[in-house]
Amino acid sequence: MAITLATGTQAAIASAYGSSSNITAITNAAQAVATLAAGHGVVIGDFVEVTSGWDLITGRIFRVANVATNDVTLEGCNTVNLSNFPAGAGIGSIRRITTWTPITQIQGIETSGGDQQFADITTIVDRTQKQIPTVRSPQQITLTVFDDPALGWYAPVQTAADGSLIAAMRFIFPNGSRLVASGYWSLQKTPTVQANQPLTAAIGFSAAAEPTRYAT
Repeated sequence: MAITLATGTQAAIASAYGSSSNITAITNAAQAVATLAAGHGVVIGDFVEVTSGWDLITGRIFRVANVATNDVTLEGCNTVNLSNFPAGAGIGSIRRITTWTPITQIQGIETSGGDQQFADITTIVDRTQKQIPTVRSPQQITLTVFDDPALGWYAPVQTAADGSLIAAMRFIFPNGSRLVASGYWSLQKTPTVQANQPLTAAIGFSAAAEPTRYAT
């Protein structure tokens, strides 16, 4: 068992992306290998946003584990199941995240959603109700921050929020693990004001695709 304290958790917004590069082919594998157009510029360790004909990975963020000329291995991108990932149907594009801007002065982080939903399949003869899994509820994250519009993250968060733009979020936890997700942002521009208390505001994030978690 390992217990990790929250103290030291770092958050960041993807504040700049490179140009999109076409995926001309992608494999069915435990770690999918995407063949990109020449001149893609992707290197090992990059985080990339995937757009794909496979709905279950489109919009997700993955880390690049290996690059062999134009063949790029997407760490944690398991496409083995041919029912979910029909062979040859996954082409699309990627864009690499070129800049992460740290979100500082975080007072607290709250998460909600991601709960499994179920459909009732109880029949008339059953004496105990039955259910099967369907979809999960939307995943949302709220960051309470000490308000300061002069901080470096304020402008990119405001740009994403005002333009209803998708931008990635990254967490680095004290044990070295990481979580990345792409989604929509909101920003509380009017701070909360209480006597003898610091000004605070809230940043909202709603995941547009399944987050990806890395142990290191």
